[in-house]
Amino acid sequence: MSTGMLVALAVAAVAVIAAVVLFRSLSALKTASAEQSAQLEEKAGQLEQEKERLAGQLAAAIEERDALAEKSAELGTRLAAVEAELDTTKAERDSLADKAKREQTTQRFFFGRKAREAFETFRQRLAADGFPERLEELAGDNPKTLTEEARKILKDVESWAEQGGVEDATILHTLALVDYSRGDVERARLRLRKAARTSSDALLFENLGDLYRISGKLRTALENYKIAAKTAPETSPVHRKLGLALYDAKDFGAAVKPLKTALELHREDPDLHLRTARALLESGDFQGTVEVAQAAGRKFPKDPLLPSCAILAYGRMKKFRDAQKTFEKAVEIDPKSADVHVAHGMALLDEGKLPEAAESFRTALECDASRPEAHYGLGLAANRDFAFDTALGHLKKSVGLKPDYAEAWYAMKTTYEGLKKFEAAVEALNKAIALNPRLSA
Repeated sequence: MSTGMLVALAVAAVAVIAAVVLFRSLSALKTASAEQSAQLEEKAGQLEQEKERLAGQLAAAIEERDALAEKSAELGTRLAAVEAELDTTKAERDSLADKAKREQTTQRFFFGRKAREAFETFRQRLAADGFPERLEELAGDNPKTLTEEARKILKDVESWAEQGGVEDATILHTLALVDYSRGDVERARLRLRKAARTSSDALLFENLGDLYRISGKLRTALENYKIAAKTAPETSPVHRKLGLALYDAKDFGAAVKPLKTALELHREDPDLHLRTARALLESGDFQGTVEVAQAAGRKFPKDPLLPSCAILAYGRMKKFRDAQKTFEKAVEIDPKSADVHVAHGMALLDEGKLPEAAESFRTALECDASRPEAHYGLGLAANRDFAFDTALGHLKKSVGLKPDYAEAWYAMKTTYEGLKKFEAAVEALNKAIALNPRLSA
């Protein structure tokens, strides 16, 4: 067999094989295509079912939505009806409330008017019975009490006032005096304080000050006296009370004006003259001190305390001759007056006559051994003479007799400094300033 034939046969064989392979491949592809087609059809069927299911759900949802919309509309209608009913109810309620308020206001006005009418009758009754307007006149062992008729009217006043909610300052003020006369101090205080919130009545604040003064609350009493004095007439006794309260508080400068105002009404009160002179002296008005002391001395020629103030004032003004003349006249009035000799000793200290001053202080102690001012004067004289041990002895006796003697404690500072006891000097200074802040280092 020739080579060409062999080649032809080989080619034919390859072609047959290729045809067989191609046929098999086509058969395989056809089979795979049929399977995929079947799968696709199956999926298409599933999708169609899913579509139908979703369409059913959508239809159900639409139906539910329509049902909810219908229900919502129904609820909206009911809500509108309820709101309309509530508006009607609120309007009726507001109307009833306004009516009740008007009726209540009318009642309060009625009760208030009745309370004020009854109070006016009550006040007239108190005036006729001589019931005091000042609280201090109700203090003491025999306080003023209400008459039977006044008590009956008082019940009406309190009843009407309570029902009408009346808190008139004038009514509260008067009822507070009645409370105090009954012994109910706390209720009187509460009523006076409540009245003071809406009133500037000078008498009201004077009574409030008296209440606090009687209760021992002197600082609060003083503040109320100050308020009262601002609007009180010059004839009011509150000026005297304020002046004396300021004097006791050692605020001498502030005490001068109310004391001088009070003097115009109390010319026959020697103690008031004396306190006014001493307040002027302590505040540094030495000429005013002399004028008051001399004017009072003409009215009370037997009182040695008044010229004593003048002696001190003359000494401070360096008018030593006038001080000596006044001392000589005062000794004629009462040679045993310790105040006169103390004042003379202080004037002699101002003049620089230490031995003579010490002699006057010793004479004062002979007249009254319990006078702390005399030991104080001896301490000052010893300090100026550099006799610090002697000074310390007298100053200790002075504060022993009068523990709150600020000036003696202050002088003791100088004594301790002279004795080189500086820690004790600081303690004495602090004690002096604590007792009288107007003293300084």
